[in-house]
Amino acid sequence: MLLCLAQCLNERVDPARDFVGHIGGDDFLLVLGPDTWRERLNQLQEDFQAQCRRFYREEHLQAGCFVSHNRQGRREEFALLSLSIGVVQLHPQSCARLDAAQLAGLASEAKRQAKAVPGYSLHILDTLSLSA
Repeated sequence: MLLCLAQCLNERVDPARDFVGHIGGDDFLLVLGPDTWRERLNQLQEDFQAQCRRFYREEHLQAGCFVSHNRQGRREEFALLSLSIGVVQLHPQSCARLDAAQLAGLASEAKRQAKAVPGYSLHILDTLSLSA
């Protein structure tokens, strides 16, 4: 699955102007140019969703879940894989008042809010809307 995501990222990221970093596990960091970032993230979600379909049987796709044994050996229902994207929309006027720790905190909060939504999600924290 991570290889699938990496391939989708590779198709939507321009190495001349963007950056992709692997934070750990299934968490990645993207730094995208200001022009088409929202469109490219939507396309990334569509690409990933289309690629993930091949890993499931038709009955799982229809049900939106599958049943398997968990780590304790008990049968459990699992949701299909999805992609949650947390975004910090950074504006030039915000850069002077945000340090690296604050920016990391905002990114963590955006990710937390995106993951709180079931299924595919895109949550945007706009630094213009933050109080100075």
